[in-house]
Amino acid sequence: MAFRLPRRTNPSTIRPLEIGRRLLRAIDDNVDIDIKGRRVSPDNFTIALSEPDRASLANEESALLEELTAAAIWYIRDEGLNVLTAVKVAFTTDESLDTGRLSITTVISGQQIDEEPIPPEPAVEPPAEPEVTDDLATPKPPVEPVEVPDTETPPAPPVDLPPPVVTTAPEPLFIKDPPEPTPARAAIGAIVQRDGTRHPAGNLTLKMGRSTDNDIRISDEQASRHHAEIRYDHQRHRIVDLNSTNGTLVNDNRITSAHALSHGDIITIGTTEFRYESS
Repeated sequence: MAFRLPRRTNPSTIRPLEIGRRLLRAIDDNVDIDIKGRRVSPDNFTIALSEPDRASLANEESALLEELTAAAIWYIRDEGLNVLTAVKVAFTTDESLDTGRLSITTVISGQQIDEEPIPPEPAVEPPAEPEVTDDLATPKPPVEPVEVPDTETPPAPPVDLPPPVVTTAPEPLFIKDPPEPTPARAAIGAIVQRDGTRHPAGNLTLKMGRSTDNDIRISDEQASRHHAEIRYDHQRHRIVDLNSTNGTLVNDNRITSAHALSHGDIITIGTTEFRYESS
């Protein structure tokens, strides 16, 4: 069965997938080299959206920020980059942006200069030229030396100065161990209905069925009350049929065990179809 999702008619909805890709591109484009030769990544990201796009993400903004932050940390570690402070991602609204457009501002926090500037050397004035007079024929009598009393000024007593204050530079944050599985890799994965409604798929189980206690409720008489589940296992989303009456199909094939999903797979439950999208 050939199935393609229709194009969205609402241009004010920006895809979280595009936000995630632009965030990783911003990391690549803004890597810096510190004075010790280390490759340092930005750690503070501000994502500017238009007013309609920001409003369309209002219900899931908090969860999406957590997922984008985890994705940035994973990417920084995987690229072998360093950060000088904790990674932070935030949204802001820019009225000058058109719908579907975004901009990302990056900051590298905590950079310090270890070397102090060298003060300029004092200017040396050239010696004064001796005055030349015309009275060369008349010698002047020698000037008798003036005796100076042999008195020395005693040195001033030493002044006790407070000890210097040494401020330790913050140690850079090295991300060595891989983070625990989070929705980061699947942060922009989703189960998409034919009308364009998206159900984000992270590392938490998504329940599908006719009952109202499901995460994805299916108004289809051929769907069981608790029909199937989307699970996150070994960095892959998998769909599991819960012994439903009519079974679960992926790309027109009935599944009999946990089935690993790939981008573009079509899930059929009863007469209802969904499309799986992932990064």
